[in-house]
Formats: sequence, C-alpha cells, structure tokens
Amino acid sequence: MPEISSLFNGVQLGAETTASPGTAVSATKLMNYLNWQPTFWAGDFNVMTPMGQKAGSGVAPGYDYTSWELSSEVGSYSEIIYPLASLLKDVSPSTVETTARLWTFKPTARSEDVTRTYTVQTGSATRAQKAAFVSVTGLEVTFNRSTGLTMSGAAIGQAISDNIALDTATSIEDAPVLPTHLDVYVDTTSSSIGSTKVLRDFNAVFRYNDARAPIWPINSANASYANIVETRPTAQIELTLEADTAGMAYLVNARAGTTSYIRLAAVSTVAAGAGTAKYQIVIDAAGKITNIAGPDDTDGIKTVTYTWDLIFDSSWSSGTYLTIGVQNKVAAL
Repeated sequence: MPEISSLFNGVQLGAETTASPGTAVSATKLMNYLNWQPTFWAGDFNVMTPMGQKAGSGVAPGYDYTSWELSSEVGSYSEIIYPLASLLKDVSPSTVETTARLWTFKPTARSEDVTRTYTVQTGSATRAQKAAFVSVTGLEVTFNRSTGLTMSGAAIGQAISDNIALDTATSIEDAPVLPTHLDVYVDTTSSSIGSTKVLRDFNAVFRYNDARAPIWPINSANASYANIVETRPTAQIELTLEADTAGMAYLVNARAGTTSYIRLAAVSTVAAGAGTAKYQIVIDAAGKITNIAGPDDTDGIKTVTYTWDLIFDSSWSSGTYLTIGVQNKVAAL
C-alpha cells in the first residue's frame, strides 16, 4: 500500500434530504473552488485523576463530532450555493432565459429556516473518510480588487467514518469570479439599492457567523449530535474606504444611527442564460454602523473601515435584512 499523501486529499459532497438530515447519501459533487478541511475529532475527553495520584485513572470520550474549515482563494458562481444553502436557507432556483438558474437566499428574521446538510467525503483512493449531517455555521465572503472574491467559513459534522470508498464524483460547472467583476454600492433607501456605486472601496467583507449549534440530548442511540439549532448570528458588512469626503460622510450616518442599504455585486461578462442574463452573485443588506476603525493605510491611501450590523427592515421587500441572489447554470444541489 502506498503512503497516504496529503497532495491527493480531495473533497466531494452530496446534498442530504431536508426531511432526513444526517442520513448519509452518495457524495457525487466534486469541489474544485471550495475546500472543506476536516478536524476528525472536534469533541472532548473527560479525564479522571484520583486524589493522591499523579497520573489519571480513566478517560471517557465526550462529544464526538467533526469540524470543517471552509476556504476558497478563487470564488465560484456555481459552488457558492452549497455553503449558502446550508448556512442561510434551502431554496430551489427559478429559471431565467431557459438555461440560467437564479438561487435567491432570503433568510427569515423571526422564525427558523430549513437549511441543507451534506454528506462530505475527504481523502483519496488510498484512504478516505466521511461525515454526515455536515452543516455550515459561518461564512465570510471578501471582495478585493487584487484577490477577487475569496471565502472562509466553518461547518460541523457528525462523527467521522474512516477507511471508506469514495463515491464516483463529477465536477460542477467551471464559473470563476474574477476581480474585474466586482462592485460595491451604498444607498439610503431600499428602493434605490444598487444605484450609488462606491468608487474608493478597497476591501469589502460580508460575514455571517455562529448561525447554528449542535444539540446533545442524553440518548444512548445517538453516536453524535442529534440535531442542530439556530443561534443568533454575527451578521455584518465591512467596507474599507478612502478617508476622503465621500468616505468620511458615513461618520454622519454613524452618529445619526441611520440605515444604509448595501450591495456587494459580482457580475460576470459571461452569459448564463440564453440572452443577456449573466453569471452573478448579488448580496443586498440593510445595516447600521456599529464600529469605525482607522485611519489606516491601504496601498498608500489613507483609509477608514466601517462595520455595519445587519438590521431588519419591516418595510423592505415585506420585511428583510438580507437577500443573496446567485445566478448560474446549476439546476439542483
């Protein structure tokens, strides 16, 4: 048997049914733009050291589950739907111009959302592992003119199964996000969102973290966690702007506590539809400034960084705080 090379440690996944999360399925989707790096044991061990003794006398394994680090150095119009469907809400796409599919992720603010879980396999033909009930708990999407769209995130999964045979997997369509596709907009009303382009933004971050946690009821039938529950997320947008007249104007908004309507947009030059519908990722959010950092230096430019916490607006689109639209050619997860 050859040595286990980390070079060939790939990742592939399959979407579990929302009716039976945690029931393992075939992992037939090969991830080429999004890494899922596991920690085989993310739980704990309880150690008993009796009085009068230097060394321990017993160990009882506690929580048995996996954690997963998500990362992407080049964004994909096609693969981003997988973390979003698990983090925000499970949705079905609508058809646009025959061949394009529009995935609209609009999480509710005052009730639970049904999300998608995955069976994830990692490794090579020599040796591989898998976990079921893998749920994305956090994601950060960064827009930058140098690096384009990059992502980092976190997920949890049930206990690892070792020495499994990898399923036959195929790649999802190749649709990278380029740095020249990116734009940032900030407006004062929801009806005008996407109208006012920010001309001196050097970095933009959308973050949605700590959105779910596992539950651990006492039940000998459960080898790992029994389910997941929604928790209050850290939902923010952060913009690093030149500290000129336009950039410093947001200081007035911060002092007044006014709501901004922010759009982070990636729109390809390539058509996903039969006509003019392009590959795109559009993040729309309402927010109020909760932190100001700076001044700082960005490539020789004096900059200031504003953080907006996402805010529910009952009058926007029948009540919302966040909508993410992704257009590609993927018909199903």
